[in-house]
Amino acid sequence: MDLPGLVTGRLTVLALYGDTGVGTALEFALAAQGETQLVVDLGSLDRLSPDAAEILLRFAAAGAARGRLLRLAACPADAAAVLDRARGTGAAGPELYPTVPDALTAAVITAAASGTGAEPGAALRPHALRLRHQLLAQAWIARAQGMLVERYGLRNPQAAGTLLRAVARAHGMTRAVLAAALTRTPRPGPGEPGFPDTGPTAQPAVGFLGSPGALPLTQAAFLDALRDAVCAVAHARMADVQLLDRSDNTLWLESHCGFPDVFVRFFAVIDDAVTTACGEAARKSERVVVEDVVTAPYFDEDSRAVLLAAHCRSLQSTPIPGAGGLPQGMFSTHHARPGHAYTAAELGALDRIAEEAGAWLDWHRRTTLHRALEDLYDRARMI
Repeated sequence: MDLPGLVTGRLTVLALYGDTGVGTALEFALAAQGETQLVVDLGSLDRLSPDAAEILLRFAAAGAARGRLLRLAACPADAAAVLDRARGTGAAGPELYPTVPDALTAAVITAAASGTGAEPGAALRPHALRLRHQLLAQAWIARAQGMLVERYGLRNPQAAGTLLRAVARAHGMTRAVLAAALTRTPRPGPGEPGFPDTGPTAQPAVGFLGSPGALPLTQAAFLDALRDAVCAVAHARMADVQLLDRSDNTLWLESHCGFPDVFVRFFAVIDDAVTTACGEAARKSERVVVEDVVTAPYFDEDSRAVLLAAHCRSLQSTPIPGAGGLPQGMFSTHHARPGHAYTAAELGALDRIAEEAGAWLDWHRRTTLHRALEDLYDRARMI
């Protein structure tokens, strides 16, 4: 993947599985990557041999001399111990990170700083967050390809990648979403027909859409209908719907209306580094009502300036409940004048919409992923 700002301009995620043995295959795989920043995912590693540890240390030292860092992620404790024994006293080694996202975050911050030594600023933050998620998606895909090769005997990771792409396209999702579901779901046991579905299969009732037969077929269409429903209840011309990515607690703008392009770009994806009312509502798992954006404590100056430039003076943000009562998203309605008062009936209607939306999103995610995993399982066994 291209990563402007890094010394080599590229970053590669390499996933290791099983037993490294004497490390011959590992050495070949590392050498084949060429001049690139490397993140090595060790989360599925059963055993790191001393020979393989020496290879990692050698590549780390050689890469560091050329500004090509080697980052190890999700390193098991026994593998870390092997690395420590192989590394001499005071000798440098690869950088260790608890998770792949942590390693990718370090790479993205390095790239976004572009040699300035500074953290990404407000203008660069959405780009850096998107880049981090693209890298994380590549890590999930690499891990899933390795699992398909190991479980079903596919001839190589490229064949596994082709299968992932075909199944994901057939079920209207990205390869990364399907890959993440595969790596997080226990494999079917011997004699089991496939992946068990533990939830209800009937579509939940959604009042603002009418009868169950009127439910949209895609999540994007549902989120647009949700946006229109909350606009109607709150008598608002500006509204947005965000979904929460629990892997790093980022909020992603999925549907919106009434905002200028600057607003959409700034709030396309936000994390804990940005102070907003929607972020506060997500952290507290409760609605936040802002009477005046000018004086409210929920905003940093960058986000406040963008809101005011979009003529947003008052707003409310309501969490969409998910599993265990934790938010899985957020919808917000905005008004051009300060002090907009929401009636008890309006707030009650927004709460009902949030509950219905949460139930539908849970159902849609579970059933869509279950069908896709079953399809992947069936196709992989036939190859």
